[in-house]
Amino acid sequence: MPRLIIRSSDIHAAGCFALEDIPKGTRVLEYTGERISKAEGDDRYEGRPYTYLFGVGDGEVVIDGHGMAMFVNHSCDPNCETDEEGDRVFIASIADIRAGDELTYDYCLYDGDDDAPCFCGSKGCRGSMYSPEELKKKSRAEAKKKKQAELAAKKNGASPQSASGTRSATRKKP
Repeated sequence: MPRLIIRSSDIHAAGCFALEDIPKGTRVLEYTGERISKAEGDDRYEGRPYTYLFGVGDGEVVIDGHGMAMFVNHSCDPNCETDEEGDRVFIASIADIRAGDELTYDYCLYDGDDDAPCFCGSKGCRGSMYSPEELKKKSRAEAKKKKQAELAAKKNGASPQSASGTRSATRKKP
């Protein structure tokens, strides 16, 4: 395994950085920690702004991250990806990584009620750590909710704005 260091990150708090060049296709880290149910993870981290939970398989089991891999930050233009082998999760490079570069992978979040804003700064940043599929799903649900509010307002003789509130479904990137 390559030599790595945890230090301050421009993406989020602390990050994991290469101390030496890492060629594309190299297994870099294993995501380690206690295996718990998703429900237990939700209970354990209720109200906390950050978690280091990694869903395994169908997502009903999560790894409560400990060790260096928990410091690998999200990017919409990552240099690593995750690979599952049984109940183990590895992080491997998908590009050549130079010494001093921060290791990143796309978190592709798939559940949650929070906004999960992305601060990766890449040109193609989608503004969220949710997967593109999850963002589409959330957008469809918001559009459906808005349409239902408009129909209810029309039925009750109120304006659609007063029924749906003033909160916009589209948000600016922070």
